[in-house]
Amino acid sequence: MLAKPEAATANPSHRFLPIAVWSALLLSVALLAALGLARTAPASTLPASPIAAPPAALPAFEDEEECGLDEPDCGEELGLEECEESEDGEEVECEEVVEEEIENGVPTDCLLTSAKPRVSVASGQQRLRLDVRYDITAPAEVSVSLRSLGGKGSVTMPPQRQRLSRDGSFHEILELSEEEAERALSARQFTVRLRVAGVPSSCQRFESHRLTVKRGGDDNPVFS
Repeated sequence: MLAKPEAATANPSHRFLPIAVWSALLLSVALLAALGLARTAPASTLPASPIAAPPAALPAFEDEEECGLDEPDCGEELGLEECEESEDGEEVECEEVVEEEIENGVPTDCLLTSAKPRVSVASGQQRLRLDVRYDITAPAEVSVSLRSLGGKGSVTMPPQRQRLSRDGSFHEILELSEEEAERALSARQFTVRLRVAGVPSSCQRFESHRLTVKRGGDDNPVFS
């Protein structure tokens, strides 16, 4: 009797082959997705830096002005005042601040803004001569006097009045006795005083002029 051929028995591993393939495929997709999320996560989780808002513009001052160095009259136009305080701290008096004009180092309110006196002594003539060159801002009456210092005694010239109307020069001559001439010749310096009438008392510090430089020898000295 012929034996029946046995049907070929299927290999059990062939059944799990499609499942293994799909599992590997899904695992690969999952890994790729995880890597992609890992790369993009730091950038997406950083907080956005806030944008600073522009500063608000300051309101313009409508009723105030600024005074610059090139605007000397600005403070006066704005009505700036200098106020004095009493002992208890209360303001009692206010005065407008007025800038003082200066010419040759002397306030123009003093009128006589420049003076260059010179004294010369002539022994043969027993005479003393005073010459003054000056600058003046307005016509004024000036009292002129002088006095010598040092030596054998002083020589004085009493006040002499001069009416000065514009820049220029004037001179005074003082006749000397023999004794006065000896004093003038031996003097070490002269002081000339020019007092202007009607000016502020603060101008007194500009009135006196000391002549300490002696030239010309002992017989005809010149002081300046």
